Amino acid sequence: MSYTIVGMFPNNEDLDRVERQFESAGFPKQDYTISRYSTSALDDKSSGFNHFKEDEKTSGFWHWLFGDNEDEKNKYSYAGTKSNIVTVYTDEMDRAEKARKIMNDEGAINVNEFTKERYPETAQKHNDLSEAERARIITKAKNNLYFTDATRFYDATSDGMESDMDSEGSRNTF
Repeated sequence: MSYTIVGMFPNNEDLDRVERQFESAGFPKQDYTISRYSTSALDDKSSGFNHFKEDEKTSGFWHWLFGDNEDEKNKYSYAGTKSNIVTVYTDEMDRAEKARKIMNDEGAINVNEFTKERYPETAQKHNDLSEAERARIITKAKNNLYFTDATRFYDATSDGMESDMDSEGSRNTF
């Protein structure tokens, strides 16, 4: 059976430690991918990521990984907008467990906890991830169509109009 192990890391220091641990544990570079995140918004904090648009490869990856499970797709997609993603591929369960342990030991986020404010209804349904299960093992074979780029880009969108209105309710377009 083939396994895909996914872990998310909000900062680069944890990500760099994971990569060093994989090298020390004998994981060849072709068995894992590191996808760093970046946004096209000038000020991420002001947008609050109320809406975001993923690149096609990233959204395809979540669909491939979770299929029709919209709750999981939404949570992982949203968490991925603020996290670096590590994906490991292996055919052996003991290697999958080893990769998950490395990611968890180096600070992989608990996606349910990370997304509970945005998706409170699914946080209650899926509140069963223990601290040891933050990085997740999924039985899926490697798919080279997704996450082939070293950096993913997200476009933050606003909830309203981009320009101010004048006193008569018209957009000021000068």
